[in-house]
Amino acid sequence: MIYLKDYIDPSLIFFLDKDNKNDVMEEMAGKLAQSPKILDNKEFQKALFEREKLMSTGIGLGIAIPHVKHKSVADIVIGIGISKKGIEWESIDNKPVRLVFMIAGAENQHKVYLQILSKIILALKKKDRREKLLNAKTPGDVIVNFKSL
Repeated sequence: MIYLKDYIDPSLIFFLDKDNKNDVMEEMAGKLAQSPKILDNKEFQKALFEREKLMSTGIGLGIAIPHVKHKSVADIVIGIGISKKGIEWESIDNKPVRLVFMIAGAENQHKVYLQILSKIILALKKKDRREKLLNAKTPGDVIVNFKSL
């Protein structure tokens, strides 16, 4: 069984002040790329942006989950971004995004990658959990919301 908390690194939790999707993606991808799990920064970012061009990852309820599986990634990396003011993201409900979960996985991690995506989506369906994340002041406040997941 996998647990989200095992994949969340406090140094990859961001309190965002940008309101533009591309700026936010560049900032978060740049920070994720500093992880030793990202083998090639340029290839990783290129693949992530190409995936986003295919279809917006704004899934509604103020949530976006930009994600990519790619050969430039050695192991799962998750970044979490929280925005107080909202980000224009071309979401399916046309509402600004306030929670961004950026996920990178290796090409051979299909099962774990899908389990993580699924767990994040299920966790964020709960309004009280979304509100707790939006009110978080520290990375620790964010992580505590995923202790049992």
